[in-house]
Amino acid sequence: MDLISGASINRAEDDDIESNKESEKSLTDGTTESSRGSSVSSFRRIIPQVIATTVQSLLLLALGMMVACPTVIIAALHRPKSELPINDSQASWFAGILLICQPVGSILSGILQEWCGRKKCMLFVNIPQIVGWYLIYRAESVDSLLVAASLLGMSVGFMEAPTLSYVGEIAQPHLRGTLASFTSTYVSAGFFVMYLLGTVATWRMTALMSCTVPVISFLCIMMIPDSPIWLLNKGRKLEAEKSLCWLRGWVTPQEIEREFSSMIRYCEDSKKAYNLQKATNNTPYTLVSSSPDVITSESRLNRFFRDLIRPEIMRPLRLVVSYFFFYHCSSLSGFRPYMVNTFTELNMPINPHYMTIISAICQLTGGFCCMALVHKTGKRVLSLVSMSACVLACFSIGAYILLHKYQYVHQPWIPTILFICLFFCTNLGVSPIPWTLLAEVFPTRGRGIGGGLSAACYYIEFFLVSKTFLQLQSVLALYGVCFFYGGLGVVGIIYLYFCLPETEGKRLDEVEKFFKSNNERNSTY
Repeated sequence: MDLISGASINRAEDDDIESNKESEKSLTDGTTESSRGSSVSSFRRIIPQVIATTVQSLLLLALGMMVACPTVIIAALHRPKSELPINDSQASWFAGILLICQPVGSILSGILQEWCGRKKCMLFVNIPQIVGWYLIYRAESVDSLLVAASLLGMSVGFMEAPTLSYVGEIAQPHLRGTLASFTSTYVSAGFFVMYLLGTVATWRMTALMSCTVPVISFLCIMMIPDSPIWLLNKGRKLEAEKSLCWLRGWVTPQEIEREFSSMIRYCEDSKKAYNLQKATNNTPYTLVSSSPDVITSESRLNRFFRDLIRPEIMRPLRLVVSYFFFYHCSSLSGFRPYMVNTFTELNMPINPHYMTIISAICQLTGGFCCMALVHKTGKRVLSLVSMSACVLACFSIGAYILLHKYQYVHQPWIPTILFICLFFCTNLGVSPIPWTLLAEVFPTRGRGIGGGLSAACYYIEFFLVSKTFLQLQSVLALYGVCFFYGGLGVVGIIYLYFCLPETEGKRLDEVEKFFKSNNERNSTY
């Protein structure tokens, strides 16, 4: 690209950014000035965004239930006289296969959501969930359980990228962090529901009752609009305008005229940049996907890999994947499928099944605190505080188990309190924030790819730590595992301190510029 052409594109982007600033300032103030001089209250503007976020979050409720499912099933079947006995190897595979099948759904979702949209993906993913839960209900062999877990795992992967992309694209900048944190509480709520059902009902009835969640989710998602950004990228301008009117308080087109015009200019400038860079045989570093007449001239597979190597995708991908890894270490997520057995082994004063419910309540409480604090403290500070607290809890749990082993101390309430602190601090920051970043750090063109791959890596890492937990415990003992993961958590604190930018309250174009190049990074922040 020659300097004159590059400068013209930069000027166009700068003009668009200035227009966005004016538009978003009025949105943040709570009113939108139309050409007719009318205004929309802040409350009316927020309500439809909350409704849409709540509806799509039903998928995340189902996600939490699916991820928590192995804890309930393993606790019921991993014993000699159970209805369908499973050994250590089968238990670890049942816990792991749901996680290792997730990347298949994530990658498929990352590709398909750019083609058929966020809403259709969120509708489709309910079908394999229903089938998976019913297979567990009717299971007569371990193989049936593994097939069902595979379906649930692919469902988990398929739903994450479109739900997070959807929130990032429909929410106003000053609401995005809060709404994204709000969605993460539904995952914790899913854990709570699953653990509660596992305590009061048999594992078969728990699976059958879980079928109702995707049915309700399907019906509710049909009533919300698709992402206006995605609709514009597909050339469906009228539908995009109707969607934005719905999301900004069921207003008339005149009342969202400035914001909608800004979206259109943003897409048009991105298309110009794409065409110019394509003509000069450069990698198309566009902000959003180009129009259908452009993208049909190149194969989807080539565009997939070409988008993937863009720095504004690779850099946030590296950040989010690393964040996920250090989250798994500092939060001891590998022991979650074996919680009941671990709590029994530690002779805790509370019934192990009740402890799973308490753990879910602590996660919910931490999620609500995160939602309340993230806009005030920012994601960076909250991440560092949360991970530091988790690491401290890891070392403390390990120290207690070691001292207890050599009979220096025997206070069952100590590990109970430490685990409660660990569950709370995990959801205070390090659990929900990286998922929030998925809706912010990737550009619109590539958000599906980046989000899908990030979610896939999350579950590959989750699979590795859960599949190897029993083996690590046999080699290092439980206290050694706590010390090992606590040490990796210390590395995570250092990494986040130097590499995690503050994205709270930033516009998506500002966040994107941060990851484009080192020069733009210095000028943006």
